[in-house]
Amino acid sequence: MISRILLVLLAAFPLCRLEGQTNLIPNPGFQAQQPLESWRIAFPYEGWYVANAGYVHAAAQAGRPCVLLDLPAGIAGNQGGKIESAFVPATPGATYRVEIDCMTFDLSAKLHAEAWTHDPAPTGKPDKFRVPAAADHPALVMCYRAQLPDPPGHSKKWDTVSREFTLPDTVTVAGEDQKPEYLSLKAVVYEATMSAGKSYFTNFRLYKTN
Repeated sequence: MISRILLVLLAAFPLCRLEGQTNLIPNPGFQAQQPLESWRIAFPYEGWYVANAGYVHAAAQAGRPCVLLDLPAGIAGNQGGKIESAFVPATPGATYRVEIDCMTFDLSAKLHAEAWTHDPAPTGKPDKFRVPAAADHPALVMCYRAQLPDPPGHSKKWDTVSREFTLPDTVTVAGEDQKPEYLSLKAVVYEATMSAGKSYFTNFRLYKTN
């Protein structure tokens, strides 16, 4: 009897340890007074995504607050749509766990955790690998990416996708060693179709596990 109790406690320990950690993503479930607060949806400096903000909406699906990417005809099969979290401080060399809840519905999705460091040449044209300076961060360049497993495409139920990754202690940018400084999460939706389509996402989690 005692051995059975010990097995139950040992099995539950990793879950309790994760639940006790802090989710680093602000407004992870789109429940703020302004549901899209802290999320980056407008990318006027990226040619493919100049109209992206018009496709992103706060929503509720299957009883859960979430974000809806509602792509008009012709968009999914060309550039797709995306949403990106706020930049949060990174710890070089640390291990992180990412979890994202998805209902891809009409489309397919790619999910990423991305690390950023200050851009040593901020006069370069911003694009998906470089972002301009803002009030809460300098000009940044992407220096590392961890891709999550693909969620089921065309799914009509909530699915959870997750992975762990260890952030490099240093990265090389323009021939110089730098430290990763920020992390963000990204969801991109697409499909080989010229039809309109929708996908839903919520509960973005990023935990530092060591």
